[in-house]
Amino acid sequence: MLLFFGGSFDPIHIGHLILARDVMEHFGYQKVIFIPTYLSPFKENHGASSQDRVEMLKLAIHRISQFDIETYEVEKKGKSYTIETVFYLLEKYNLQKVDWLMGDDTFLSLHRWHRAKELLSYLNPVVVLRRFSPKEVETYRKKILGLENLKLYNARRLDISSTEIRNRVKKGLDISFLVPWEVEEYIKKKGLYR
Repeated sequence: MLLFFGGSFDPIHIGHLILARDVMEHFGYQKVIFIPTYLSPFKENHGASSQDRVEMLKLAIHRISQFDIETYEVEKKGKSYTIETVFYLLEKYNLQKVDWLMGDDTFLSLHRWHRAKELLSYLNPVVVLRRFSPKEVETYRKKILGLENLKLYNARRLDISSTEIRNRVKKGLDISFLVPWEVEEYIKKKGLYR
């Protein structure tokens, strides 16, 4: 059983990694596959290039055999629409549906995604509860999306964001313990986020 985790990962941080591991263990997935976006339809641009973000991901997960990277969106270039990625994943991994990890805030905007209704025929959202209650998420699932069921995961509280990390780098502050050591070294060496 595979779990796909899409995002900017700008940069990848320990919150992403702990969440992926916890959800994988909780639901019994064999592997988590990270999918860095080339350019999110919801963001103007990224702090680091797609190549740098992929390299940081590789450094962050290289010792974890259950983690992998799928670079389809980066190689495709252009705006990253999940439906196109999902069709690619269905074929490549010979799946009926794609289990997709997302935060509750992202899930609650799913009706605004490109070709949302069609996407939901092929997507199993795996939703991490962080900001919203299970009741709010379940109400949205039923009334707005009309989904049959949903995998919900109540995540541990780790208040780390890529935005915070970029801002700390810009101010010359330490980012130890927020990102894996190899990622911190890469950011320094390449002069990212300055």
